[in-house]
Amino acid sequence: MYIRRWFPVLFILLVVKCNICRSHKKPNIVIFLADDVGYGDLQATGNPISNTPNIDILYRDGLKLTQFYSSGPVCTPSRAGLLTGRYPVRSGFWNALDTRSVLRLSSPLGLPHNETTIAELVAEQGYKSALVGKWHLGVGRNREFLPRHHGFDHYFGIPVSLDLCGCPTLICFQPDVPCTVDCLDTEVPSPLFLEDEIIEQPVDLFTLIERQTAAARSWVTEFSEGGNPFLLMYWFVQPHVPLFPSPRFCNSTLGGYYTDSIAEMDWQIGDIIKTLKDIGEFDNTLFLFTSDNGPNKDAVFDGGSSGPLRCGKDTTFEGATRVPGVVYWPSRIAPGISREIISHLDIFPTIANLIGSSVDNIQLDGHDISDVIFNNGKSPRSGLMIFNSTYTRPYAYRYHQYKAHSATLAASNSSNTHACDGVIPLTKHDRALLYNLNLDPGEQVNMANDEAMHSILNDLHTARLLEESGLTVGESVWQESDISIQPCCNEGCEPFPMCCQCVSNYTNELFSSSQRVTNASSSRRNYAWLIALVAVVTAILCGVMFLFVSRRLRQNQTEHYINLS
Repeated sequence: MYIRRWFPVLFILLVVKCNICRSHKKPNIVIFLADDVGYGDLQATGNPISNTPNIDILYRDGLKLTQFYSSGPVCTPSRAGLLTGRYPVRSGFWNALDTRSVLRLSSPLGLPHNETTIAELVAEQGYKSALVGKWHLGVGRNREFLPRHHGFDHYFGIPVSLDLCGCPTLICFQPDVPCTVDCLDTEVPSPLFLEDEIIEQPVDLFTLIERQTAAARSWVTEFSEGGNPFLLMYWFVQPHVPLFPSPRFCNSTLGGYYTDSIAEMDWQIGDIIKTLKDIGEFDNTLFLFTSDNGPNKDAVFDGGSSGPLRCGKDTTFEGATRVPGVVYWPSRIAPGISREIISHLDIFPTIANLIGSSVDNIQLDGHDISDVIFNNGKSPRSGLMIFNSTYTRPYAYRYHQYKAHSATLAASNSSNTHACDGVIPLTKHDRALLYNLNLDPGEQVNMANDEAMHSILNDLHTARLLEESGLTVGESVWQESDISIQPCCNEGCEPFPMCCQCVSNYTNELFSSSQRVTNASSSRRNYAWLIALVAVVTAILCGVMFLFVSRRLRQNQTEHYINLS
């Protein structure tokens, strides 16, 4: 009788205790994507003049990915591949008419809407999402290609690289300092978007970075307070040219504006990590840091370093597509180094597995690399097609430790390093160039003429044809530019496009949640003490109740035996 009487109370108390003490919330995901950071640019990867203490912590305590490949050699296709888990040519990101296949503000098209993005994937599992920073996957005639139309709940940032914008954006960033890029009088000044609306044009570069971190702080706080797991895509504008380190970071490093910009990028990472700690989400967050492609070598001192790798961006050599990479999750990912071949394409299916989403109805080119990141295990990937964005077929193929180039091409922004000293015109090779990347990451020694390597070359050719046979190429998103469709805060003004300049509508109140982070931190600490206190009291009550019920049960049993006797 006593057990029946007290069992509901005990059950309720135990349920309350379990709900308080354990959280079953799905993990948050934060993806930091740098813009043109090279393999040799970071302090953690050996650069002696970079100052990246926050990235260094990720590399120290996370899993360093030493053979991590972007999905394209320049901004637009690489971002498409990361977001979709599919080779960019499937989405139409190839352009036979222009060696620099990146979307402009005058481009009518963008990432096709029939592509499923990571933001849309996680939304199915109750996630909220935000993209902060440089988008570069299209604006469109009616802004229909911006992030909010690809599954993101929020967007704050610029739509393209600053060197693709008009003159008012490219005025001197620091007093008495000349601009480092040419002025484009056919392009509108860079607009700053909040969701689908222009709130500033041209963007104030001196304050852009602090406003981006404010947006990130505000939205992750909003998501956390709403009880939602979240995806934050933080896509830096640094260190792509033109460089504009804010006064706080200008001349703060030994390497000039380039390493100043990298230091400012690193500060943003630290600010976001601190925010996640303050709101109690840090321990339940998976972090990834990487770059969209390799460095811009044509910029010389305003460009980065590919370290031991050949060339820079806009080629199919290693310096263009092998990029820095590290994954970090406190208490879940052990520190270490992975030398497995993995790709930005693999991020999509890995996230899908992590959050319990099915991808059976999506034709992916990526692989689930959960075993790599959580167990430092083997990658399911043995090969990888490497595309130049001007052609629908791969120029190179990576297979185990070998890489074969059936064609080579290097634009001006890949020059000034190793054997890429100048432009390499499109050259098709009757016998592919063959390199052993374990022994020769700089791709200096062509082994194709070694008779002993012919069987290896044949194996690569066979593996490539097998993978390529399942590839469907989408219709190119590149159409003839239409200058009139460029986003303008002052529609219908003259003379266009230079008249697209308006008073900023940005106010600090736009991201008021970021002001609550400090208070949230204090509240979370107080709340943590309250949770601990309630848990202790509940445990004590459970123990007392258990002892009381046990004692009464023994008494009843004793009385029962006495009565029987």
